[in-house]
Amino acid sequence: MFKKITLLGVLALLCLNFLAMAQASPSEIKPLKVGDKLPEAFWQQEHTVYANGKTTKQTLAAYKGKLLILDFWATWCGSCIKKFSLLDSLQQNHSEVKVMLVNTLSTKDTLEKVRVTMTEYGRNLQTVVSDAFITKLFPQAQLPLCVWIEQGQVRAITGGEFLTRENVSSAVQRRQHLNQTIEKRKFKKP
Repeated sequence: MFKKITLLGVLALLCLNFLAMAQASPSEIKPLKVGDKLPEAFWQQEHTVYANGKTTKQTLAAYKGKLLILDFWATWCGSCIKKFSLLDSLQQNHSEVKVMLVNTLSTKDTLEKVRVTMTEYGRNLQTVVSDAFITKLFPQAQLPLCVWIEQGQVRAITGGEFLTRENVSSAVQRRQHLNQTIEKRKFKKP
């Protein structure tokens, strides 16, 4: 009986240890730069996401294989909101592109302000609300700020002026060309 209790105790401690290792503590979160690989915690972190009039909890894991563009914004940032129609259009025209708006705690926006702005200007978009995690990975000095993520790596960190139809199309074409090259090389291997 003592052996069973000891074994169960050890297993419980191991499970707690694995859970602790899976969650990054705030002191372990370091800002990322272009070329850095995203930590697994980025994909597994649960966020409050507002879309289509509803708030849900979700991770970003579903976007891991796409060109993910994080667009930091605020309800009081006119140039941020002005891009919403472009962002919507980009997602509709490129299935391999996903835009996730990110509204951080530092904007001091309330959920109600976000709801009103999204209802009026960003009906087909979704936004992380009251973010405190992503902003630690990508501290912003300006708004809008866009983080381009592809294949689990930070490809670019830009101002909003670089988020254009042409730049997104170019990124998509580059990825398609690279995928074709990889496929060709697979068939040429002896």
